[in-house]
Amino acid sequence: MNLYKNLNLDKQSSIPIYQQLGDYIFNLIEEGKLTANQKLPPIRKLAKEAEVNSVTVVSAYKYLENKKAVYSQTGSGTFVSPIPLENIPEPVINENINTIIKNPIPAEGVINFTSTSLPQELFPTTEFKQAFDILLDREKGGAFGTMDSQGYAPLRESICTYLKYYGITATAETVQILSGAQQGIDVVAKAMISYGDIVFMEKPTFYGAAGAFLSRGCQIIEIPMETDGMDTTALENLVKLYHPKFLYVMAYFQTPTGITYSAVKKRKILDMAEKYNFFIIEDDNLYDFNYTDEALVPFKALDNRNRVVYIKSFSKILMPGLRIGFAVLPKKILQKMVTAKYTTDISTSGFLQKALDIYLTENSWQQHIKTIRSYAKDKYKTAVKYADRYLKPYLKYTKPNGGISLWLDTGNIPAETLLSSAVGKNVLLSLGSQFYINGEESHHLRLCFVNVSDEKLEAGIRRLGECAKNHIF
Repeated sequence: MNLYKNLNLDKQSSIPIYQQLGDYIFNLIEEGKLTANQKLPPIRKLAKEAEVNSVTVVSAYKYLENKKAVYSQTGSGTFVSPIPLENIPEPVINENINTIIKNPIPAEGVINFTSTSLPQELFPTTEFKQAFDILLDREKGGAFGTMDSQGYAPLRESICTYLKYYGITATAETVQILSGAQQGIDVVAKAMISYGDIVFMEKPTFYGAAGAFLSRGCQIIEIPMETDGMDTTALENLVKLYHPKFLYVMAYFQTPTGITYSAVKKRKILDMAEKYNFFIIEDDNLYDFNYTDEALVPFKALDNRNRVVYIKSFSKILMPGLRIGFAVLPKKILQKMVTAKYTTDISTSGFLQKALDIYLTENSWQQHIKTIRSYAKDKYKTAVKYADRYLKPYLKYTKPNGGISLWLDTGNIPAETLLSSAVGKNVLLSLGSQFYINGEESHHLRLCFVNVSDEKLEAGIRRLGECAKNHIF
């Protein structure tokens, strides 16, 4: 059957002929008339059948390549996507993770802009000591008993109350207690991903999540970011072709870019999830670090069709070593998640779950969040002030009005070169390439400001500006 015999290309249209031809082929792919890895006609043959010149066909194929609808192989021709798994370059994200894990603690005197933890003096240690005392007085040895794999029921109820603060309505039966957010991502991957499945992620993204997905043998497709979230046009085109199992997002102050999704894009993505039957993993890592008066609305707060897995950890807002988080799950995948969690570690520490429940019910956690937000906001303002003073002539950066870091665009200066110069002045930053699946990026650095004194903030940013100036002039 000749699929190109009845082409009706309108030469009077404002739409270029090559685009009309490309859209026609794209529709054939969508309709299943052209299948994955099927070879498209040679350029001269299609030009003859479509009654166009060869340049038009070349442009049409390039147009489809840009939409990720086809791929070319030198000497072989052009083929329908997706690219076979065996032809995907080996991701370097796991290598990046190993480098990060092995990275030694900075030596004395180094200004460390890589730490993402709050200072220890902000940890609510007094309140947790009281919670531990209350728990031990109340339950004695029973405080250390075994726990239901889904989590301590009173804590799950407390979390439902806590979630109302974020506009999220949940029931205890849909809450799964976790040993941190990273475990939540890994358990989702374990429960739902099979070898060869497709997962979509933001580009750039959080390396820990990417590592969890890749460990299950999936293929990751990166979606480029715009100033207000994912490029939804690219997302929909790729969804039609690849049919992902999950889409992983951070809606506010995205790691590492600091980008916040617009309400319009959140609703578009939720509509796509329903239309094309995929789930969204929403990682709430930094929503509490909001320095505006605008209330935040997570994807989950808009999720009236049960498409969002919402994951949050208490590590960032309470204490990193607490290692407790939770997920709010769509009922369709709840049982798989509970089973996967059980086979991972049976249950999260019952003692810590009960202590956290006492903390949430006995203390003003809202006041604690206000305290850490006020602290981090002051650090943010200080970092921006010195960035404007010392970096603005040489490096580009956005002001996210939230989060814990600045994403620096090094322009024509290779990021590795600038980082090396900064290290020479005892200033340490995170290299942007660690947030890219294949490590190809080389023009960004991340500067975390929350665990650095004001004095060191100025000194470190000033030294970085001097390094940038030396490379430009």
